[in-house]
This record gives sequence, C-alpha cells and structure tokens, in this order.
Amino acid sequence: MDGDAENDRPLPWPLFTIDFEASCLGSGTYPIEVGVCRWRSPETTIEGWSTLIRPVESWSKEGRWSPASQEIHGIREVELAAGLSPTDAILALNQIVGSRAAYCDGGPYDLHWARMLSRASSVAATFKIGDFDMLTASCDQLGYMRLHRWLDRASPRHRARDDAERLMKSLARGLRLDHGTSSDITVP
Repeated sequence: MDGDAENDRPLPWPLFTIDFEASCLGSGTYPIEVGVCRWRSPETTIEGWSTLIRPVESWSKEGRWSPASQEIHGIREVELAAGLSPTDAILALNQIVGSRAAYCDGGPYDLHWARMLSRASSVAATFKIGDFDMLTASCDQLGYMRLHRWLDRASPRHRARDDAERLMKSLARGLRLDHGTSSDITVP
C-alpha cells in the first residue's frame, strides 16, 4: 500500500458489518445473537440493529451452552426465549442487507453461524459474508494504522450490534470520515 495516496479501490456503498454471539466456541456452537450495522454513504450516520435468536429444538438438544461464553457476552440462556426465531432473524437480515456483503472479523465462525441461521429457517440468506480486511484495503497505509489503533483501544463488548458498530466506526476512522452518532435501523 502506498502511504501517500488513497487506495484506488472504491468502497461498495452502502457498507454493512455483521457480528454474531454464540452459545460456545467449538463443537455444539449455535448463534444466539446477531447484529448488523449499515452505513449508506460517507455523508450519513451509521445505523445498527440486533436481536437475540431463539434456538430451534435441535440446537437446544444437540448444542452446547458454555458458562464461560456466557461470562464473556453476558447473555443468559433463558433470555433467548425473547429472541426472534431463526426465520424472522434471517428475514430481517435479508431486508437490511439485501444482496450486498456484510463484512465481519469472525471469519469462518460468523459464516458458520449465518449458515446455521439460514438452514434452521429454510429461508436462504440473500446476503454474503465478507472479510472485514477487504474493506480496510480502501485505507491508505496511515489510515490502516489509525483503524487498527482505534480497534485496539475500543475493545469488543461481545454484544453483536456493539461489535458490528465497532468495526464500522474503525473503518470510518481509517478513512478519516465522520460517521456521526449511531441510530437504529427500523425493521417492520
């Protein structure tokens, strides 16, 4: 990367970041919360949405709940009953993201949880999961350093919307763009 000039690679506006929280890491994991942020253009504010996910019966029976993971994200298993069904969650994500890519830093984990959500709902995801590093390629070398310095200081909260927002705000810092105050995405 050239440290003196912006990268010529245009960003795919609107931009989306996504994050999942899960019952555990490793075998038996299932998604328990999903959050997404949307940034329509450099002139707009970042918007966010999240929901807890009510597990399907097979996840509850065959999956694993980790007290150590609960300690990290702070979501109690009993709270999931108030979440959306996998079908409603994937329909909301499809409505928000459409056919675009939602970028994450969780790599194969987030992809696995997105696929589980889609399979459990029998509704195909219309969006793709992309690697957050693909977005950071739009930053020049100094912007890339600003982005990662901000990410290092803004430790993850381990709640899906907050973590998706953290990624988007770090990108804004890397690009030296004002992201404004975050607002909520309304999903009918």
